[in-house]
Amino acid sequence: MSKSNAVLLVTLFAAAALIMSVVPAAAASSNCAVLLVPGSVDPSGAILATEVDLGCYPTYAEALAAGSGGAIDVPALTTPASLTDTVLAADTIAIAAADVLIGTEFTGIGYGGSSKSYFASATCSTGVVWGVADVGASWDNQFSSGKGFGGCDTNKKFENTNFGGSVLTCTPSCTNYGTLSNQVSSLRWKP
Repeated sequence: MSKSNAVLLVTLFAAAALIMSVVPAAAASSNCAVLLVPGSVDPSGAILATEVDLGCYPTYAEALAAGSGGAIDVPALTTPASLTDTVLAADTIAIAAADVLIGTEFTGIGYGGSSKSYFASATCSTGVVWGVADVGASWDNQFSSGKGFGGCDTNKKFENTNFGGSVLTCTPSCTNYGTLSNQVSSLRWKP
């Protein structure tokens, strides 16, 4: 091998090593579930909730089952795009005191990427308004699409914590948050 070819080869390996160190390997998506526990009520009447982590799972269906205490029993291959209130009603087992799904946020547009599903003790169809003033450090500025469930037909995504900054209203779902993609820091679900 000539000296110039050896230098070229070393340069290519160095460039490849640099790219590999800068570009992370594609992370497996995770599907997380949290339970909203009522804390206080803000001036608008929304219940400000704290989150109880219910874990992360390999599939969306597993996260839904865990978050609902087993009440939501959708097929394992259920996609976020195919999940509607009608599907939930057909695939939900009556379990006393089961928590209900009010919304899911996704890191990718079109309900792709990792997900965080929010469960609560009451749906918005009962007149309850739920608010999360801070989505948490690991999810801050990560969401790019989302769906509302359980009568939560008006869902607001806020740029800043404590419901500040720019706001996007989804009725009840948005496949793409546009300029608020990867900018969401607080959430509100209402009838």
